[in-house]
Amino acid sequence: MTTQYGFFIDSSRCTGCKTCELACK
Repeated sequence: MTTQYGFFIDSSRCTGCKTCELACK
């Protein structure tokens, strides 16, 4: 799992828009 989208790693750690704004995008 590489940083293909740039926010893939953040999305994995944070589940939800409220937790991480990056995951929302």
